[in-house]
Amino acid sequence: FESYPWPDPGRFDTRKLELAAKLLPEGMCLTAPCHSVFENVTWLMGYEVLCYKLYDVPDLVDAMFEKVGSIHLAAAEVLVQCDRVEILFGGDDMGFKTGTMIGPEALKSKSLVWHQKIAEVAHAHGKLDVLHSCGNLESIMDFLIDEVKIDARHSFEDAHSPVTEQKEKYGDRLALAGGIDMDVLGRFTPEQVRAYTRRVLEACMPGGGYCLGSGNTVANYVPVDNYLAMLEEGVASGTY
Repeated sequence: FESYPWPDPGRFDTRKLELAAKLLPEGMCLTAPCHSVFENVTWLMGYEVLCYKLYDVPDLVDAMFEKVGSIHLAAAEVLVQCDRVEILFGGDDMGFKTGTMIGPEALKSKSLVWHQKIAEVAHAHGKLDVLHSCGNLESIMDFLIDEVKIDARHSFEDAHSPVTEQKEKYGDRLALAGGIDMDVLGRFTPEQVRAYTRRVLEACMPGGGYCLGSGNTVANYVPVDNYLAMLEEGVASGTY
């Protein structure tokens, strides 16, 4: 921990951000990530090691989250100064099919406190804070909405958190983005994708607060025709 070459928040290179802002067409905005607190701690320590150290050396785990979280917070404070950045939209995968990767209370006290600070920075500058997180987050959803105060969540999977069910449960408190299941996009025919997308739109469009998109990153195994079928259904529905 002491010898690791941690990034210096005072030396962030903003040249690419400034260039992107300059070249961006009128009416478009930039989204910028600064949320991977849990992920970075997990990648640096290793998931199994992190799980052991939570009990064996908790002070080290606390120091890791403090260091990583403070760097991401510093990045957020730089990003919100760019007028063309309208959304702090970052990924921090915290779950799997049946629950969170570490206990909910540990996530809240060690990782989500930094998400809360980042959301406060975004909101203080009139920006949105959107979280991408894979996995079943049911045990921390209320905390994410009421305490962290995220504006929207992205990444949904039919195996555990279908976006239609999430809309029904949280749609009056949270915007939802994505949700067209990756298995559908990867294996179904274009016509099946169209029918599936229509069903999602019919369930999620009423009341607003839904942004059509894939459940996760559009991977290279997704046929182009399937991806276009999803978009075309969005255009036909009037969401674009």
